[in-house]
Amino acid sequence: MSTADVDRQRAADELAHVKRVVETTLEGWDLLSWNELLADDVHLSLRLGTLDISRLGALRAAGGNFEVFGKSQAKEALRGIYDDLRRRLSITTEVVSGYDAIVFGNLALTTTDGGIESVPMGAFMAFDSRGRIREITIAAVDLQVPTDALRSAARAGLAKAA
Repeated sequence: MSTADVDRQRAADELAHVKRVVETTLEGWDLLSWNELLADDVHLSLRLGTLDISRLGALRAAGGNFEVFGKSQAKEALRGIYDDLRRRLSITTEVVSGYDAIVFGNLALTTTDGGIESVPMGAFMAFDSRGRIREITIAAVDLQVPTDALRSAARAGLAKAA
C-alpha cells in the first residue's frame, strides 16, 4: 500500500468519524443542555431579515438581525427563542459535511386572519472536534432570490443560444 493510499484512507476515516460526531449531536439535540451543545467561544447569528417577527412571540425580542458571542450570551438568546423554534419549526432537510451541518425547514406562522403561513428557514452550524457548536446562524430563507437568479441565467442562456 502506497503512502498516498494510507493518507487517503486516514482522511476518509477521519471524515467518517467527524460525520458520526456531528450526526450524534444532531440526533441527541433535545437531550443535551446548552452547556453540552455550545462551545465556550460560540458565535450566534439570527438573520430574520424582512420576516414579520411580530408573529413569532419570543423571537420578536431578537429583532430582524441579532448577533452574540460567547456561551453565556448565546444561551440567554437561545433560551428566549428556542421554544418558538421547537414548536413551530419542522426540519425537512439535513446536510452534514465534515464539521459543518445545515438544516432546512419551515416555520409555521399564524396569519392575521388566523390561517397558517409557512416560512422557509435554515440553520448553519459549525462544530468543533468535540461536537460542540462554535458557530450557528439561524436565518429566514428568501426563495425568491435563487428563483430570480435561475430565471436570469436561463434567459441569458436562451439569448446566447439564439
